Amino acid sequence: MKFYIETWGCQMNDHDSEKLSGLLQLEGYLPARSRDEADLVLLNTCSIREKAVHKVWSELGRLKEEKAQRPLIIGVTGCLAQQDREDIFRRAPQVDLVLGTQALQQLPRLVAEARAGKARLIDTGEYPDNHLFPPEVTRRSSGAKALVTIMEGCNHACTYCVVPGTRGAERSRPVADILAEVRMLVERGYREVELLGQNVNSYVGGCTFAELLTRVAQVEGLEWIRFTTSHPMNFTRELAEVLVSEPKVAPFLHLPLQSGSNAVLRRMRREYTVEQYLERLGYLGEGRSRLHLSTDFIVGFPGETESDFEETLGMLDRVGFEASFSFIYSPRPHTPALRLKDDLPAEEKSERLARLQARQGELTWAAHQRFVGRTLSVRVESRGADEGGCWLARTGEWVNVKLASAAERALPFGELVQARITEAGPHFLRAELA
Repeated sequence: MKFYIETWGCQMNDHDSEKLSGLLQLEGYLPARSRDEADLVLLNTCSIREKAVHKVWSELGRLKEEKAQRPLIIGVTGCLAQQDREDIFRRAPQVDLVLGTQALQQLPRLVAEARAGKARLIDTGEYPDNHLFPPEVTRRSSGAKALVTIMEGCNHACTYCVVPGTRGAERSRPVADILAEVRMLVERGYREVELLGQNVNSYVGGCTFAELLTRVAQVEGLEWIRFTTSHPMNFTRELAEVLVSEPKVAPFLHLPLQSGSNAVLRRMRREYTVEQYLERLGYLGEGRSRLHLSTDFIVGFPGETESDFEETLGMLDRVGFEASFSFIYSPRPHTPALRLKDDLPAEEKSERLARLQARQGELTWAAHQRFVGRTLSVRVESRGADEGGCWLARTGEWVNVKLASAAERALPFGELVQARITEAGPHFLRAELA
């Protein structure tokens, strides 16, 4: 029996798919090269925004047609599965099984029952030890870095967010387990890890998050450490000190702001003010210049005025974000924000988003231009050159690089090489081997 997994959403979902793949292969199932040759198709879903949900329902429609043509087991897992549960069977009766975010290890049982002819199988129960998934079972993608879960869930209560409902309360892995996994990954050839959690810097698995970074950095053979996603309320002076002083921590920080207006932040229940956010960035001191800083913005949140939006625009220049991820507010089921009056026309929301992204584009391009003439360590992230003879690489600051190399020279996938930056664009850098 062959399986195929389609994944939407964040790095946590990507890693969950690696875990699901490992569970199935442990049972003797084989990964299919394409959906067409699969006997089992799993949709590992995201529900953080409406657009992601629409994509899932569209795929389920196509799978219904495929199932009419050949035997096929269809499963839905991830955040949409946890959120909508039995309703998925009502809207998409072609689905055979629904698997929640904390029930990953129940997948082999559900698949076996589906193969035996049982229908409408569902497990969205709470399994408190889900975050203790055995790392040796995981079948990792062939990426240049390895994903490592250190905690799951979120204890914050932002009014727009489904994560507390779909991922549960915060649960941290023991520090010894994390260190053992990182050592295993280094032994397997990985030189970079990304530590994952819905609120990664709230980690409390036997030490603080800052202490965890320091201990992971002591693993011999490891070169870079990344992490996502952080919450400003858990950003401490101790963490800032590690970010600016530990050379193995990649010089990149993603710290979501969401809005530059205190009034909007209050309606979002973000638990901090703009002033407090700036205070926490101040913990970095002169080390701020070492880091590329990115953030998230939600545009058109209920009640956002033009003045509120102008305050958000102002934060771009005030902070000098090197990058940001911005989206129009997406109403999500079962969230408190649904009770807020949302009467801003869609056209106005789109116009505000365009203005924000245009200004961010200018700032990002300016940040990229500061790399020109420098020689940097970059990690090779492609296994071959493109038609133009360039290899894909990435800086520690998380900037894409098109790296030129002589046609006869193959670059070492996953390894660091020295690159001289020759040109900067709005989306990537061009470089040559130093």
